[in-house]
Amino acid sequence: MIDPVRQRPPFRTPWRLAWRVPLFLLHAFVGLPLTLLCFLPGINRIPVAGMPLRKRAHRTWQRITLRLFGVRLDVSGRLPEGGCLVVANHISWLDIVLLQALWPMWLVAKAEIRAWPLIGWLAHVGGTLFIVRGKLESRQKIGRRMAALLRRGDRVGIFPEGGIRPDRGVNRFHAPLFAPAIRTRLPVVPVAIRYEREDDLHEEFVFGPNESFLRNFFRLMAEPPLTGRIMIGEPILDYDNGRRRLAEKAGAVVKDFYDNA
Repeated sequence: MIDPVRQRPPFRTPWRLAWRVPLFLLHAFVGLPLTLLCFLPGINRIPVAGMPLRKRAHRTWQRITLRLFGVRLDVSGRLPEGGCLVVANHISWLDIVLLQALWPMWLVAKAEIRAWPLIGWLAHVGGTLFIVRGKLESRQKIGRRMAALLRRGDRVGIFPEGGIRPDRGVNRFHAPLFAPAIRTRLPVVPVAIRYEREDDLHEEFVFGPNESFLRNFFRLMAEPPLTGRIMIGEPILDYDNGRRRLAEKAGAVVKDFYDNA
């Protein structure tokens, strides 16, 4: 008997692609160049409604991207001011868009994403730190870069589960990338991500067996309207018990949010 969780998720009514794909292409080939203009030195720091122009344009582009996938953003809680380490559970590549739509931040992602069509380039331009999993040298390099960004007052996000689980729920958080928060003594902010309609849509959003990125991209774009929830916990300032204990505390908060949403 085939485990139903591991079957390839169904492809929803494709008629939504008839209007979502052309709008996404317009968003990519017209909206993106206009957004990148706002990254230019000299104008990128102009304040717009309390945010630098670059961040305002970046967040707006990501929020429109979510809408083109039929995702309504729902946020509870708020991020603290200044530098902090955002730690979230991981369900889909769309988590990156969801967090950037909350607030433009540096995100640590697996190096393989850099080679994905369009999304890899967008991730690079938008501020992604690509890490080679299993390579100590890469982890140390990214850790130093994270610490520098945190000291500068930037927000940095990580997905410390170390991969995406096929069934719903939150895995144990791995500790190594918590070290920059301890080194800089800046807050760790636990964040839970869920995609839902009447129920949790975890299985629909993860990659199916042998599913390519492009198939997953178009399958998600064909989904009926849904809600992407971001639940932000209180900052954790526990630096004296080591990174493992810090990871356990943050993971427990995210798991509680996810399970009781």
